[in-house]
Amino acid sequence: MKGRHLGLLALLLLLVLAEYLLEARQQTRRQREEVLRPLIAAPGTAPQQLQVQSGAQTWTYVRRGAHWRYPGYFDAFAQAEGIEYVLEGLLRAPATVYAAGSADLTRLGLDPERALRFRVEGEGRALLAEVWIGQGIPGPGAQECYARPANADTVFHLHANPRLALGRSAPPLLDNRVLPAALGRRPVERVEFSQPGYPLRALRRLQMAPAPPPAPGRPPQLPAQQWRAAWGGQDLICGAANALAYAEFLGQLRWAALLDPRTPFAVQGQLQLRDEADSLDVLEVGPRDEGGRLLLRHQGTGLVGALDPAQSALLFPTRQALLDTLPGASPYRRPAPGGF
Repeated sequence: MKGRHLGLLALLLLLVLAEYLLEARQQTRRQREEVLRPLIAAPGTAPQQLQVQSGAQTWTYVRRGAHWRYPGYFDAFAQAEGIEYVLEGLLRAPATVYAAGSADLTRLGLDPERALRFRVEGEGRALLAEVWIGQGIPGPGAQECYARPANADTVFHLHANPRLALGRSAPPLLDNRVLPAALGRRPVERVEFSQPGYPLRALRRLQMAPAPPPAPGRPPQLPAQQWRAAWGGQDLICGAANALAYAEFLGQLRWAALLDPRTPFAVQGQLQLRDEADSLDVLEVGPRDEGGRLLLRHQGTGLVGALDPAQSALLFPTRQALLDTLPGASPYRRPAPGGF
């Protein structure tokens, strides 16, 4: 009888111990899943190449000096902010474990047909990260998503969504501005024109008086400025809104398409743009293609592109555009075509 009691007591102790171990294991698993952590180990070197794959399409971006470029389309500039958003999400954004082991990858958007695959490489093509990105959490367009490091069976809840940076264009992440954002240009304050038969030689912004000292209850005042045009031997005062609209138009000018830099290019005119920091951009004007688009070459970047006819018609402003009162819907205030 006593032996039976001892046996039951031992069995009870084993059951209590087993329950304790199971609870401890579950608690450890919960703690592991709930702890924020980087998706991958922090790389020791800076990224030099980013590859994005969607289905059968692959796009590769490379870093050259301080700028990201896309060699697959005549070395176009990439959107630096978009690239950094992707890298921040892959390399530095925190994540929590969603599932370890088997998971319904199709439901999570992590199957090969739907997942976005990112590969980040450093110097010498050293692999820094390779991650599959699934659907957003809780749905498309969300700021978080499901993610899985390549060749791993753990699915993470990533507190970022690199997919959002890509937009809907293909290739994604291209900057189609003639003055790409990566150059960091300030607002244009002087333009010099050179084209046979065109009377405008220069358009410049002058500061006439410094900003007045701040006064209580009044917003800060800007310095007094004036735009002047060297037109046909005359020094003319421009409408401030007119000249400013044209200067902003130049800053937002976009390629409709890029061309092979080796394309024969007969220079027929030139614009020299200086910004507030005295940075110089030289735009060489070429002929028109069969579709009526004006060819343009940025001397500094080496890019050759075509401008939409509506944009190229505004490149050399008329006297009326600088001096007369602008219509309510000024052509220089309209959004530039999207381009590539």
